[in-house]
Amino acid sequence: RVLFRSEEIYNVQKNAFLKPAYNSFSLYIGIPFCPTRCSYCSFTSEPGTNKDMEEYLDALLSEIGYLSKEIREKCLFPETVYIGGGTPTSLSSEQIKKLLYHIETYLLDGGTREVTFEAGRPDTITKEKVKVLNAGSVTRISINPQTYNEETLKIIGRPHTNSQVEEAFYLSRSLGDFQINCDLICGLPKETIVDFKKSLSWIEEFKPENITVHTLAAKRKSLLTRADREFYRQGEKQVGNMLDEAYKSLKNNAYSPYYLYRQKNMIGAFENVGYSLEGRENLYNVRIMDEHQTIAALGAGGISKAYYPKEDKIERVPNVNNYLIYIDRVEEMIDRKRKNLFKEV
Repeated sequence: RVLFRSEEIYNVQKNAFLKPAYNSFSLYIGIPFCPTRCSYCSFTSEPGTNKDMEEYLDALLSEIGYLSKEIREKCLFPETVYIGGGTPTSLSSEQIKKLLYHIETYLLDGGTREVTFEAGRPDTITKEKVKVLNAGSVTRISINPQTYNEETLKIIGRPHTNSQVEEAFYLSRSLGDFQINCDLICGLPKETIVDFKKSLSWIEEFKPENITVHTLAAKRKSLLTRADREFYRQGEKQVGNMLDEAYKSLKNNAYSPYYLYRQKNMIGAFENVGYSLEGRENLYNVRIMDEHQTIAALGAGGISKAYYPKEDKIERVPNVNNYLIYIDRVEEMIDRKRKNLFKEV
């Protein structure tokens, strides 16, 4: 079995990135809305109404306002920004424009190196949204097919089609100037190594700058686990073969692994591995896994991580998970950060 050598990933990270500046932090902004819930997912995400999204956005802008004041007073700046979820492109083009305006006006700095916007669900990507993202500060987006097999997509609750993935790539390349990431998942229900090879070959044709190969993690509260509590114990050998195939094929196509992480209940206790073309690595992914920089997380479900370099320790500052509760208690979430984030020990 091919081993993902820590030394190989370390060398890529060492050559691609310097240590973070003492007055920098990374920023996560959570958008907890998705068109549907995937069967393996337990994240805090719902379809949401337009009214829900408007009220949520107003609460989120309050947190952005607090953070803007805080970092200006302390002379801090966001080195990286990651807008995730959920599916941020569940928002309308006008809502995305409003959010990006506030991020760019009140948070970004000349030292900000990248802004990632998850457009993971191909069925939420439109011409208007791509234009808004490209007109703003966004440097990287995600288009996440997960698999080429449309029957599998139906099983896991992702009702997009391969043609929508292809259209999303066309729009992003023709209307935008982004680095693109794609996610694939090893171990999806009923998938074989043949299915995975097809997915991998298909995605490689698009030449995304980043490809993340996930091992399926059957989350405890997911629909998949409710139907079969032992699902994550199955298919270890096959998933191992899929990961081997990904490593060999991507290396042959000029991709190198640059970060990895593990989660609970992953099939075979394997890992998620991010691959990148040379010089196109995503810095946020490295910073959040390395845990030597403060991460400020805004929005429902966001967990800020305050890093104290002298003690080399991390302290978590969580927001509530439910977006309706977050809307009602956003001032409390701000107060938590005011008391516990960007503080000296």
